[in-house]
Amino acid sequence: MAITAPVVTAAALTSVPQSLAAILGRTRATVLCAIADHAGCTTTEPAHHAGISPASASEHATTLRNPGLTTASRHRNTVLHTLTTAGITLLNSSTNSAEIEH
Repeated sequence: MAITAPVVTAAALTSVPQSLAAILGRTRATVLCAIADHAGCTTTEPAHHAGISPASASEHATTLRNPGLTTASRHRNTVLHTLTTAGITLLNSSTNSAEIEH
């Protein structure tokens, strides 16, 4: 299944969309955006982007994974995080609603 809508990532955002932060909380929304920007990233990357510890980023990533917004896979002793179609849709719709609000 091809995804045709462009993914709006952390690099393209000047800040986390307010609507996304309202749903997920600002830190968790930042982690989601960081995972979108760095598909297949380790837990350290969203931690650095969000300014939180890797342990906290791991908890946020687990919370995002539980409803199916992200997936995680193991590569040796590393966990790699990627957005799912549901995560991409949420991120894109929150960005679109931010454009409509302005």
